[in-house]
Amino acid sequence: MNSTGDSPHSTFAIWRELFGPRYRGQLALLCFGVWLHAASSLLAATTLPRAVEEIGGVALIGWAFMLYQMGSIVAGSATGLLFARFGLQKAMVAGATLYAVGCCVGAAAWDIKILLAGRALQGMGGGAMLALTFIALQRLFPAKVMPRIMALISTVWSMSVFFGPVIGGSFANSGLWRFAFWAFAIQAVIFIGCAWWVLRAHNELPKETRPFPGVRLMIIAVGVTLIALAGVEPHPLWSTLACLSALVVFALFLWVDARKPAVRMFPSTPWDIRRPLGAGFALFLFGFCSTMSFLVYGPLLLEVLHGISPLKAGYILALESVAWGVAAVVCSGASTDLERWLIRTGPIAITAGVVGFAWFMPNGPVLGIALCALLTGCGFGMMFAFVMRAVVQGAPPSERDVTSSAIPTVQQIGMAIGASIVGIIANGVGLGLDASASVARDAASWVFLGFLPALFVVCLAGFQIARSIKEQESETFTP
Repeated sequence: MNSTGDSPHSTFAIWRELFGPRYRGQLALLCFGVWLHAASSLLAATTLPRAVEEIGGVALIGWAFMLYQMGSIVAGSATGLLFARFGLQKAMVAGATLYAVGCCVGAAAWDIKILLAGRALQGMGGGAMLALTFIALQRLFPAKVMPRIMALISTVWSMSVFFGPVIGGSFANSGLWRFAFWAFAIQAVIFIGCAWWVLRAHNELPKETRPFPGVRLMIIAVGVTLIALAGVEPHPLWSTLACLSALVVFALFLWVDARKPAVRMFPSTPWDIRRPLGAGFALFLFGFCSTMSFLVYGPLLLEVLHGISPLKAGYILALESVAWGVAAVVCSGASTDLERWLIRTGPIAITAGVVGFAWFMPNGPVLGIALCALLTGCGFGMMFAFVMRAVVQGAPPSERDVTSSAIPTVQQIGMAIGASIVGIIANGVGLGLDASASVARDAASWVFLGFLPALFVVCLAGFQIARSIKEQESETFTP
């Protein structure tokens, strides 16, 4: 058991190996795919206001975000089976092609419905590329370098979240919103060529004739649609019923999926919190769910309560992503003992950040809000790579590809559920009807504190994963 961590020499050697001729092409490709998905997920934030001035449909703007998420979740759920049937190279090229088509449809849209169809295709392609990235990580790289690769991917994700809206806003300010979509379409075409070349030696898996999981995809699409309906126009009663119905639909999906052991879309026993796999899935689902309040209502509350401009509010939101990337890089070489400590401490830091938002958002100062954003991002960054590795290694060998592809799907489901729940909470305390300073101040605490039960599950899951890792080390350690 390694309890001392990497020496500076070994750390340098590992980074040199990653950027060496053996891995650098694959690593660059995966980072490129993450950039395309993450940047375009927020592309609509700055392009759609100008787009609807030209093509109309302002009432449907919310669906541009929801359909992208829906496409990502549905495609990501099926990616494990697509990989098993077509191999990494062809599956990655297919996902990027779908993404490129979606960008072209959005760029050429003459009606808001056409633009929304393009966003759905973008989401499907981006979700497939992201899920395949997680599969490729455990297929192409040794487990020992996983934290460092995840640190790089986290850094790319942070940059994407920051620069995606900036790129879209630059085109939109010039009246060229369509060129933002064309720019990502061109990048997708470049990605297709790179994927075909870089992954040419990684398409050796035998083709498996597996039935297309159409029924299960329809079930999960219905569940995501219910979440979308709950979040687009939140209503205390109907949105709550929609969310509860979505949970029933997802339970139905898991039940049907469990009856297809040869063609699973999710691993077996995905929610057994006693095991690293189930505890990790619970941590990802509830962790991303419980931190959506700041993303959804942070800009509004900062502007109404503290007079912060939308641009400055965007920079404060970006602090969370930046902190995630920095923490991931700093902690990537952690020793075994420190790794367990990080997995336990990360959820506590996230919980402290959310509770801090509940105090500083209505009372100030803005510096306190910024520090909470940094704390929340650090909480995710310090533990995410280690939890992901524990989840994948905790799955049966035959299910590791499916498990890897399911991780981003679980995250995005958590984000979609969290966005809907925070909308329900905000409307329940009156923020949806009146965004005055007095109402916003009363609501500012509840939109964060409402997720304390979910944060308790996150902390419980973190401690369970750390305990499981220690038990596994005790079983395998030989003096």
